Amino acid sequence: MRYSNQQVGSDDDSGSDTELSEVFSDDGNNDSLDSVSEPDSGDDASDDSNDDSTLDDVEAVELSAEHYLQEADCLDVSRLRQKRYSPRTQEKLDKTRDYWECFCRDSKYDPVERFRWLSDSEETVRFLKAFFSWRCDRRRGKKGRKSPGIKYKSSLETFWKWWHLVYKAEIGQGLSKDTTVKILDVLAIIAEEKKLRLGRRPKATMYIEDVAEFARVLLSTTEMTFECGWLRVQVLLYCQLAAITGSRPGALLNLRYRDLLLTLIRDPEGGSPRLFIYLTPEFTKTFLVLSPHVFLLGMLFRIKAFKSFSTDGPVVDCPENLYTVGILGGLGQQELKLKDEILDQFVFCQVVREADGFRIALEKQLTGGFLRYRMRRGGEITGFEQVTKPYGLRYGAAKAFNDSPDVTNELQNVMLQHASINTFIKHYSVGIHVDAQAIVRGLPAAKQLLRFAASMSRSIDPRRPYKLNDTSCVNEVPCVLVLKKRSQARKNKLHQMTLTFETAKQAFEQTFGAYKQGKKIVKEKYNRAQRTYRNEWQRQRNRLVRENLERYKNEQPVIDVERQLAGKFVAEDVMGALQRTGYMTPQHMTLIDAVLTMPGATVKEEYQRRISAINAVITFCDVQEGCPTRQPNVTKKRHATDALPSAPVKRQGSPRVDGVETGFRQAMASVCIKSPDERSTICFLCVANPKLPATERLRVHSTPGSLTRHFIGKHVKHFPKDVHVRCNVCSEDLPHKSALMNHAERVHGIVSHTNECAKSIYS
Repeated sequence: MRYSNQQVGSDDDSGSDTELSEVFSDDGNNDSLDSVSEPDSGDDASDDSNDDSTLDDVEAVELSAEHYLQEADCLDVSRLRQKRYSPRTQEKLDKTRDYWECFCRDSKYDPVERFRWLSDSEETVRFLKAFFSWRCDRRRGKKGRKSPGIKYKSSLETFWKWWHLVYKAEIGQGLSKDTTVKILDVLAIIAEEKKLRLGRRPKATMYIEDVAEFARVLLSTTEMTFECGWLRVQVLLYCQLAAITGSRPGALLNLRYRDLLLTLIRDPEGGSPRLFIYLTPEFTKTFLVLSPHVFLLGMLFRIKAFKSFSTDGPVVDCPENLYTVGILGGLGQQELKLKDEILDQFVFCQVVREADGFRIALEKQLTGGFLRYRMRRGGEITGFEQVTKPYGLRYGAAKAFNDSPDVTNELQNVMLQHASINTFIKHYSVGIHVDAQAIVRGLPAAKQLLRFAASMSRSIDPRRPYKLNDTSCVNEVPCVLVLKKRSQARKNKLHQMTLTFETAKQAFEQTFGAYKQGKKIVKEKYNRAQRTYRNEWQRQRNRLVRENLERYKNEQPVIDVERQLAGKFVAEDVMGALQRTGYMTPQHMTLIDAVLTMPGATVKEEYQRRISAINAVITFCDVQEGCPTRQPNVTKKRHATDALPSAPVKRQGSPRVDGVETGFRQAMASVCIKSPDERSTICFLCVANPKLPATERLRVHSTPGSLTRHFIGKHVKHFPKDVHVRCNVCSEDLPHKSALMNHAERVHGIVSHTNECAKSIYS
């Protein structure tokens, strides 16, 4: 065999064919090759051994088999058959176990021993009958909170299933089939005795038309405001994603930025590339969002989420640059990467209040309670008769999947994460909405009409009385009067005990401890009475609202029909109820105009519309919306007034720009005092905060004391001593709370260093 002295990669390739043919030949005589390589075999072996030792140092140390046998001895085999449940399911199981333990304690039985006592005997059936009857009549929950109890037979059956799971986890096996059948008969008897409602609770299904109307109201309403615009944008994004993907509410709230894949896809038909936003399979087995999402992209640009390396060149930091990015030749896609430091952060996150505004806390997940409350209030403002819930979005998406000929049962199970189609049939099929008459008669089915008849939008009535205009009627309820008198009596006793305590503290130091303990007991009783009174007041208010809604539902249609027959049209009343008045920030109005603008006629115009909408979302995320517009309650306290100029208003009471600018200049000049005795009535932190609405920035407090209470309650009390605040009026950094309070008194005339204030601040 010939060897060449040429270096690898040289331009001279002569003799290469001969060498390759000899190396890969089928000739079995390779002695020449072996003989040539033998002299270096020892060196190669030593090199290999060195490499192996290096790898051994890097790799983990291998343990002996005895170590793993000893480790296996600690395995609890009895727990292998126990299922691992999700946090929500485990919470339900724990709550059911608490009911069982409470019932057993009341019956003077040990809960664990009573589990083991249960068998296939008649005594077991009687004991469980007593337990389920007790559960139906239970009106108190944890810490004495009132509970509505069980109202539906289906709810009682569901509780039985939860209890049976707890029993299986405790014993290792369930009750026998014969005992289970007897328990079901017992549940039917209990339902008849307790007069439980048959059937199931009505489920509201939000079709895409309902979501569109709900999102429009949620976008533009001022009857419900958020701490800042970021939260409003998040709720809008959640509703759109849930309506499209059909994800479970808890799973969607757990969405993180690593679950998002943004990719530009080449359009096979030519033209500009399309932006696809995927939800990864690790998060949920759903499909992609087929178009750029204005709210999601606005949030991404607001937090500067796109990864970049260039320091002086253009990067993806604005929608204009995003829509100028193309796809390189020969490639079919262009992936858009997010920054590594935000991949584990939540897409739906909380907003943390700080001394000078709010901070977007990506590390804190948005709570389900916040979402449910906002959706319920948004549904009330929209005028839906049914209660708007997050699961209604999943029901609507599931119905759309099931009605689509492009989605098979198997694909639907994957998209909804169901084990079989029976889950949808039993729990998600909330009604049969087909034109049976047209089908039987062989006529074309009125699909659109029936779809609207089955939607939530048909029940929209903005006049629906979802709140009490005058809450004074709640105080006239007898039980509320009794609790109010009790609370007032204990308040008087607390005041008397406080005076006695102060006297005893000064005059009788030896008996100080007894008076202190007495004051503590009386204060606890007063707090308990006040809490009971407040809870009962809220329950009675909610009861009156429900009664008004039920009376409106039964009487208003008849009134409307009679008024129409009498020639008294009610269209003006309905339109008047639809017009929500109240101040709206300029950023909010810009967002509404940008989002609700009709799509462009050309691709270029449509891209420009989306860019404008994304920029509007970015700007709106930092806006602090202020208080919602509502009818003021008559109270004895003095309220702050607005310093807005009395100029003609436009569009929901928004002031003219020139008038607002004049008011800002005057307010900025008035917050700086000229003498130590001068006191201001405008907050210097609020007036210089551009994220606040104009009404909040230019708010004039009635007295300096009112401004002091506002300053302490909003900017001082709820924050640590080392809070860092910047005064934008003076362009001065204040490193801690004491510096803030000294600066407020010395420069802006807000006195907060009294004994009473100091106690409330540092307590």
